[in-house]
Amino acid sequence: MEKRKTNISFVIYCLLLIILSVFTIYKINKNHEKKLYNVLYSEIEYKAKKCYLDKVCSDSFTLSFLYEKEYLDTMYDPISKEELDKKLKINIKKNKVIIEK
Repeated sequence: MEKRKTNISFVIYCLLLIILSVFTIYKINKNHEKKLYNVLYSEIEYKAKKCYLDKVCSDSFTLSFLYEKEYLDTMYDPISKEELDKKLKINIKKNKVIIEK
């Protein structure tokens, strides 16, 4: 009887450990993806603001305009590795860059 009780306790402990590990890995992965997108969009914001301050860009333009003016090289989605949509709209209002995702 004692052996069975110990065995059940061990199984429950292992299940809890596995569940906690899966949730932790999932959360770490989502946090990493969020940081990748933050880096991507902060680079676009930086180059868009630079283009605007150089008076090359107006208040509203697209990502393809930044490509044409050579402010950016082709940008790729960090997760899917696909090229970002060239029609991505970028607006500048009160010196703040707004990217319509």
